[in-house]
Amino acid sequence: MTRTPLLSLPVLDGRHQLTLRRLKLKDDSFTLHYTITPPLPDADGETPVLLALEATDDLGNEYLDWGGAYGPSPDGSRTDGSLTGQPAPPPGAGTLLVRVAFVQRGREMSYDMTLRLP
Repeated sequence: MTRTPLLSLPVLDGRHQLTLRRLKLKDDSFTLHYTITPPLPDADGETPVLLALEATDDLGNEYLDWGGAYGPSPDGSRTDGSLTGQPAPPPGAGTLLVRVAFVQRGREMSYDMTLRLP
């Protein structure tokens, strides 16, 4: 069974599509799982793209980027990745306001998204 994506939007001057696949909550953090199509350049080709996360919730809590990872999908058709924020949202929070920044060659492009918390 395929999950319905949380959202999808064009990024990097419209050359790629970012699709948020899942928001996973843990006791101490949350993780966004995503795909990017076509795949991001790897270190062997162009300058790699770095991703960073900023977030706040509808209660005013702020979340720190706690790292992430990405790499090519098994078939090479996309980039699969995750970004983690810390701490975990409290039970009363209803939405997460997320900014994902892509940094390449000193240029930053940021995208804002609003996600419902489960």
